[in-house]
Amino acid sequence: MKIRAKLHINGESRSLVLFPVLSETVDHVVLKLAAALFFSAAEPIISPSSRHPTLRDQEFVPDVMALNEAGELILWVECGKTTPHKLSKVSKRFRQARVIVLTALLREGEQMVKTLDAEGIARVQVWTFGEGEFACWSALVGESNDLIGEATETSLNLVI
Repeated sequence: MKIRAKLHINGESRSLVLFPVLSETVDHVVLKLAAALFFSAAEPIISPSSRHPTLRDQEFVPDVMALNEAGELILWVECGKTTPHKLSKVSKRFRQARVIVLTALLREGEQMVKTLDAEGIARVQVWTFGEGEFACWSALVGESNDLIGEATETSLNLVI
């Protein structure tokens, strides 16, 4: 499913088109939309190309990233399940960047925290929706959306 969204967030307007890359699920694409909203103040780049200059010589690509004014990576977001190997490499390569995993389900987030602890990967933050919240969020998102409201890294106050 392709998601088209007109965003009117925190007084700024932009359009966004999200579509599954490779074998991504609809839930994965909806998580990318959520990440774009949570980090809207950082002007996120959703589904960046592996040819992006910042990702040069990097074997991995984030679901969402943000850069500072100098073009340095300051935010790397993985949506849904990912491997500890990938998170370890990214957190070491981009030491100045925040590395975040956004999960849809509380149990997925808890499992990721346990895995990261067991692997000794300390720089990665795991964010998750509360019990039942992702299902509500996902049910509101369709193929064409107008999202109006306010968003911070910790909350979404939106009319969809």
